[in-house]
Amino acid sequence: MGLGIENRARTLAPFWAEHLNRTRTAQARWAQRASGEWLTVLGAGRLLDFNRLALLPRFAKLRLVDADPVCQALWKGVPKLYEAVCLDITGCLDQWMRTLRGTGKPWQQTLQIIRNQRAPVEVAYSQQGDALLSLNILSQLQIVWQEAVEDYLERRFGKKLVERNEAEWLEALRPGGQALVVQHFAAVERSKAAYVLLITDLEYLEYQGVVFQQEHWAPPPVEWTAAGGWKAEVDLVWQRSPALEGVELTEETFARWLPSYRLVWQESWLWHIAPQGTENTPYGTVHRVGAFALEAVLP
Repeated sequence: MGLGIENRARTLAPFWAEHLNRTRTAQARWAQRASGEWLTVLGAGRLLDFNRLALLPRFAKLRLVDADPVCQALWKGVPKLYEAVCLDITGCLDQWMRTLRGTGKPWQQTLQIIRNQRAPVEVAYSQQGDALLSLNILSQLQIVWQEAVEDYLERRFGKKLVERNEAEWLEALRPGGQALVVQHFAAVERSKAAYVLLITDLEYLEYQGVVFQQEHWAPPPVEWTAAGGWKAEVDLVWQRSPALEGVELTEETFARWLPSYRLVWQESWLWHIAPQGTENTPYGTVHRVGAFALEAVLP
């Protein structure tokens, strides 16, 4: 997945530039208040969207966390004392998949095993520090879970059966996917960081009917209105889906799962991640991304 992101960022640079700039701008805004000794970056990856100029002067040390071991070689260029942490921050996905692979049950029983996977919140990686940046990782947790299960089901039952019963096995994933989101919130809560910036995908939109070229930027054929809804070009065929199944990021959600924090500000923007015509798919993809700045509530 990391290599795929790196390749897309290079080949689709004109379309990714605005998203990367907005991500860095959100971090710069956050850095106006956030500071301290330790900054923990969850989902540090290849640091493509990490704002070094804004954040490095505000902290003495970095803790860079990602599951991809290739990233550690790329982190060596960071001009700051840092701690490299390479692990799956959920602490449970590997165990879930070992349980699934070890069963060998028929289809319906396999789906029930998938439904029963629920993570105890305390197993998620958490490290105390002054500030925590969750860098576009929250929505990826459900994607990794889905891709791992889909790969297993195709190997176990065949691709045709999996495609034919897609709605059924996707529904079986929902409890585990929601548990991973709640678990991430619990890890943030345990970090006791004074400042938190959560950046994540909020919605996915797929469209057909407008073809783009890789080399030339053009605005996406949809927009997110100030009233909080999608607006598309006439005759465009499109459909949207939530990035976080079963969880909507609202003040009420944060109050429930992050009781030690208050929401200070939030922003959202569009990421034209894969314009139609630039990749080997019959559709284009747009993500709506959100940034949420939270601060610890003083006792």
